[in-house]
Amino acid sequence: MNKRKIGDLYLIPTPLGENSHYSIPIELKNKIEKIKYFITESEKGLRRFIKTQIPKKNQENITIKIINKSINKIEYKNYLDPCKKGFDIILLTDAGCPCIADPGSEIVDIAHKENIKVNPVIGPSSIILTMMGSGLNGQNFAFNGYLPVKINELIKKLYEIEKKSIYNNQSQIFIETPYRNMRLFNACIENLKPYTKLCIGIDMNMPSEKIFTTTIKKWKNKKINLFKKPSVFILHCDLPI
Repeated sequence: MNKRKIGDLYLIPTPLGENSHYSIPIELKNKIEKIKYFITESEKGLRRFIKTQIPKKNQENITIKIINKSINKIEYKNYLDPCKKGFDIILLTDAGCPCIADPGSEIVDIAHKENIKVNPVIGPSSIILTMMGSGLNGQNFAFNGYLPVKINELIKKLYEIEKKSIYNNQSQIFIETPYRNMRLFNACIENLKPYTKLCIGIDMNMPSEKIFTTTIKKWKNKKINLFKKPSVFILHCDLPI
């Protein structure tokens, strides 16, 4: 008796904004057109993605499983059951690359445990794009995710990652909820060393995209509005000669 074929798990990037430069390759569109099982951050985001990128796809017969903070992770264990029956599944989030500062890693971990092939597909990541365009050390960098919200803890964390940058010659990447961007920016320029370099990538992969890298000393004289603008922050500090 032939062993049942196991389906694959595809990790699909999605545009970073409504006017993103990202265009899905025709081969990928054809793949999405045929698949009916989806794991996603929100149903609304998934349906919008399909409507704009694959408008001919019939959404009535798709099966959707949700991954986000409101879902008990115990439920994830059955999300890949269609793969065991021979069906492919697509994992995506509302914007950017799944599992990179976005949900999905638990699903991928289950796939590896179940010997389900994982297929990550290339696409836009604001973190990687900003690192590429920063001019800072791309050979050694660390992603710190979201920094603490409480101001005292935030300042302490900034000191900590600045020290790591010095001692490890390592670029330090971090992000914030867009409406708190200015608060984070001000904490950086008020507490980091004057010669520390700070890169900010704004609206990455969109027509309004901007990347700035300069020292904290020079940032203090530069006007910038980051309020509600998706941004990535990278600092790198060398000891002054």
